Amino acid sequence: MSAPPLDRHFALRKLHSLLGIVPIGAFLCFHLFENSLATGGGDFFYEHVIKKIDEMPYLEVMEILAIALPILFHAIYGLWIWLGSRANALHYGYARNWMYVMQRITSAVVLVFIVTHVYGTRGQILLGNVAKPDLFAHLAGSLADPWVLAWYIVGILAAVFHFCNGLWLALITWGATIGPRSQKISTAVCFGVGALLLVFAARALSGFLAPLP
Repeated sequence: MSAPPLDRHFALRKLHSLLGIVPIGAFLCFHLFENSLATGGGDFFYEHVIKKIDEMPYLEVMEILAIALPILFHAIYGLWIWLGSRANALHYGYARNWMYVMQRITSAVVLVFIVTHVYGTRGQILLGNVAKPDLFAHLAGSLADPWVLAWYIVGILAAVFHFCNGLWLALITWGATIGPRSQKISTAVCFGVGALLLVFAARALSGFLAPLP
């Protein structure tokens, strides 16, 4: 596969980086926060939030244009970048090189996790196997399986790392953090964002594992 012209490749890398933050990263943050509300009052509170979201106009169009298509482009172009890149972590062992390797590995894990997660939730609703009001109970039942729970933990950890490390890289790509001091600050900020997202994720999983009456 031949590489695209330099200017087009540069533009695509910029677009790939931008979409990873907005809207994909923003959706990840919102989705984890939304699901963390499962601890606020069990299935009633969770389904109340879902109902409010479902009442948004043109929801399906926004999901396709602002979520599905950006994820598809980010995944396909990210795979192209992965196949055309060479990591040197095994030769040099620098921390950022290992972070680069982990970024590539987590991209594959996240892609598989998204497919399984969407199939297990939205896919089951479309297939008629689960009614939308029963989604909370369906997720709670699925997560009761230790293997499913372990897969969700792995998938969420991979997604949070991929987003936060991608955010750190995007700040460099877009020229926001050039010097060592600014990169140290962005490292702390991205670490804090990741920690907050993991708190949301932990609250979400605990809410589904122990739903309130």
